[in-house]
Amino acid sequence: MKRLISLLLVLCMVCAAVPMAVMTSGATTYGYLLGDANDDSVVTLKDILTVRRYVAGVIGEKDLNCKASDTDKNELVTLNDVLILRRFVAGVSSLEGVNEDGRFKVGTFAIGGKNITRYTIVLPDDSTACMDNAAKVLRNKLADACGYTLSISNNEELVTGYKIKFEFDRNDEYELGLEGYRVYVDDNGDLRVVCGSMRGPIYAAYFMLEKLVGYRFLTGNETYLYKAESIDVPAEFDTTEIPGYSYRALSQIGGSGENAIPLRLNDSRDAQNAKAGWRVGTLFIHAHSYAYQIAGYDHIYDEAYASQFHNTQPCLTDEETYEKIVDYNLKLLAEREGKGQHLGETYTQISCSPNDNTDFCDCTKCKAIYEIEGSIAGTVFRLSNRVIETLQETYPTIELYTIAYWDARNPPIFTRPHDDICVCFCIGGCNNHTYDDVASCAENGGNPRLYSPSGECSSNVEDMDFCAKWAELTNNLQIWYYSANFCYYMAPAPNVINVYNDFKFLADLGATGMYSEGSGTGYTFEKLRGYLAAKMMWNPSMSEEEFNDLLNEYLMIYFGAGWTYIREYLDMQTEAGDLQGCWTNNYDRPWDMYNEEYFKENYLYMTGLFDKALAAAETATERTHLNECRLHCDFLGLSATYERDWVNGDEDTKAAYAARYKALYEYVVNNGIRCAGFDCQNFPQNGDDIYKPMQWYFDDFNGHWNWNGTRWV
Repeated sequence: MKRLISLLLVLCMVCAAVPMAVMTSGATTYGYLLGDANDDSVVTLKDILTVRRYVAGVIGEKDLNCKASDTDKNELVTLNDVLILRRFVAGVSSLEGVNEDGRFKVGTFAIGGKNITRYTIVLPDDSTACMDNAAKVLRNKLADACGYTLSISNNEELVTGYKIKFEFDRNDEYELGLEGYRVYVDDNGDLRVVCGSMRGPIYAAYFMLEKLVGYRFLTGNETYLYKAESIDVPAEFDTTEIPGYSYRALSQIGGSGENAIPLRLNDSRDAQNAKAGWRVGTLFIHAHSYAYQIAGYDHIYDEAYASQFHNTQPCLTDEETYEKIVDYNLKLLAEREGKGQHLGETYTQISCSPNDNTDFCDCTKCKAIYEIEGSIAGTVFRLSNRVIETLQETYPTIELYTIAYWDARNPPIFTRPHDDICVCFCIGGCNNHTYDDVASCAENGGNPRLYSPSGECSSNVEDMDFCAKWAELTNNLQIWYYSANFCYYMAPAPNVINVYNDFKFLADLGATGMYSEGSGTGYTFEKLRGYLAAKMMWNPSMSEEEFNDLLNEYLMIYFGAGWTYIREYLDMQTEAGDLQGCWTNNYDRPWDMYNEEYFKENYLYMTGLFDKALAAAETATERTHLNECRLHCDFLGLSATYERDWVNGDEDTKAAYAARYKALYEYVVNNGIRCAGFDCQNFPQNGDDIYKPMQWYFDDFNGHWNWNGTRWV
């Protein structure tokens, strides 16, 4: 038998050492190829020679793949492994792999031609909780992808193989700041992960999982992984990234909790901990804090009590107002400090912001300041300047967060915000036109349903002028970006693609932070918008081609093989909005934002696009996503065609309308769909009682409606 094996080996060598591929699927061991000692993706005589040289002591552990060489799986590489390999190459026996069920999406994974099994994750002596967490996330997600679990070591001297080496940016050599990273393969074959001092490690981990492994983190807790037979990170790989916006938050896809970390968001409200790298942002309340502060610290968690103060603004020149705000914030800071809250380091802020109304004080003293400053913001920021100076006597590194909102959007003439005040400008202009396109707003005359502090129709002409002036007054300008139609969740703002121009323009203007406020509903494209917003916050300088690639990739992942039909619908939705001149996301009503005639003419074609996408769907999840998304299409389409198809249609047309209406109604009821930011006033009792869907909100929808449901002329 031994002579037979020797003869076979000689024949193999004579035949020009033709590489022999794996002879049985059982030899495929995910993460590495069993028997592939030299990492060339095939098992040949070369691997036998490599293992023999190792066993004889001619080469060391760094010269072969020990994991792949351990063919008998006893955690040692010995002569027995050489014999097993000889029998396999000769075709006498097979190698036993571990992926019979195909449960891992990624096959062999290598870095610069060296299989992942040769690597150990190495952490420095001064590793932080964030860096430890980053190493575990990388290890666990990579194991989920390819089935091989890397070891983690805090002692580099004990590591004999190759390293995935986490380290901090010593002496700010690469100017990575708090959150940046450089990931590269060095000349020794090690993968170096150089990190910014706070959140750099965890963001680097998720970057590597996306860029190198093939993960996509759509909403933080919705993950997609591409299939790949083999991945080999190029030996010349070298990428450095530093976020474009230093503060990044959104609400539509869990943007401030643990789920925000994979999207590289950094708001702290729901996840202020060491594992996350001590996130940034305000404590307890994001905005509209006057109400809580005037209510008093005893009512800090009593929203029902504090709400009575939301409907007006306190007098901002009254000494008692100043004292109450300072007292509240000092007590809140002391409480959080007592709980181990990471106060003051990086950008952690306390809020001092107007309530959600325009009822500013008209006392003689306040009015005099309005006149001097040319803006209600004069009183807002004079008060904020006093508050931050007082708070910093006890907490010298704390910052203050103040919104420039409603009638306080225009900057004061003389008062400059304190350097440690974050000015959050709440844009109230036009959302149909991008912020860099003020010419279209000028041509259309602005939004006649919403007025600016000057009393003119709200438009980007004025709001972008305000924004530019704030950028001149402060180096700490953040933006409150309204993305959703909160009054009508079933009529989402038709401007998803505006995210690209808007976020790029505001970053170029000087904005350093962005908060995108949305609903997070799956039937409004809000999850898509949130995903794109997160990507643009991190990299506002990306090209338009990159942005569209991200958009299309999301649609493909979320909706499946028929995603192109949904992209066509999204473009049509945008076109229906473009026909309407100036309108505002979180303020206007459906037929202010959409052209009703466009929907009337195109509704059946639009719903046909969803039918085609559903026919192409391959999973139950894709079908659920498609059925959710089409709700707003049916809501708008049925409303637009109500008179034509139901009131005045023939028998067949009425029957078809009734069927579509009942399907919409039953889906909303059976799935607990929230139609609006408030309770519907006229929701029908059953699907046979056919109303125009717009009338689910109000008894009459012929005019425009104020926030409390009363019509204005």
